[in-house]
Formats: sequence, structure tokens, C-alpha cells
Amino acid sequence: MYVYPHFPKSLVGVLLFAGALPLSAAEHGKANTTATTPNVWIIRADLDSAAALPSNSEPATGDVTGTYDRTTHILRFNARFLSLSGPALNAKFHGPAAFDRLAGAIVAAPRPEARLVSGTVWLDDEQEQDLLEGRWYFNVTTQKHPQGEIRGMVHVTPQPAN
Repeated sequence: MYVYPHFPKSLVGVLLFAGALPLSAAEHGKANTTATTPNVWIIRADLDSAAALPSNSEPATGDVTGTYDRTTHILRFNARFLSLSGPALNAKFHGPAAFDRLAGAIVAAPRPEARLVSGTVWLDDEQEQDLLEGRWYFNVTTQKHPQGEIRGMVHVTPQPAN
């Protein structure tokens, strides 16, 4: 990309975004694919004790549903937990990680002891990429299972066009 010498570099990004400095596909190395990339994604995770690390034999289950909007960077979710061995101490999204690995917490659900929780959170670009590439999981901890009683990988799919 050619940067005009009389423009401050911080202004170049703003001008590119506004379309004041047009770039051809050859200048930036690839065609613009934004028009074909979905903006809203549906998220879902099925939670169970077999997926917890370490796994356990509790009868608890749960699920997480929601949407992620790439335009606003807003993740909206609902989570519910059934038949836990005791009140949930924490209910959090973690990542990036594969299904058989642990990772740090990214987003905590408010009031996990309620067994039905909702949340809205803004994600940065790295968090968005990890979420959309399937590298997040949701984990619920209890006193009996402080590492996690139920867990499930978060799956994302594009929201169907209306």
C-alpha cells in the first residue's frame, strides 16, 4: 500500500475506511470478501459432565444459545444448567482451546447460581476470531467439581438469511 507522505499514518486508516484512499485488489493482495461474510452468527453449546475436564458421572446437563454480531462485536447469550450437584459457582466462556484442553476464562455469566443466566458482552478482534473458529467452550463449576461439572464446546453457524 502506498501511504501518502503528507497524511499522518493514523489518518490513513480512517481515510481507507471512509473510502477516501481507494485500493485495488492487487494493491492489498486479495479481493474484498466482506460482502459474502455473514454478520450474525448463531452460537450453541450442549453441556454435560462427560465433556468436563476431568470428566465426572454427575447427571447434570445444560446448554448455551445466543448470537454474535460481527458488525457490533456483541455476543448475546442465554445459558441454563440442570441437575447440578450444588449451586453453580462460576459459569464462563473459555478459550482458545480444543475440546480436550483447558484455557483461561474470557467471559463470565452473571449470577451463575440462578441456573438460567443471560449476558451481553463486546468482543475484541482476537476473541471474535477464536469464537468463530470454534475455539471456545463453556464451563460450569460447583463446589464438588471446582474444575468444572459440565462443559461443552461452542459451535457457531451463520444465521440464515431471511
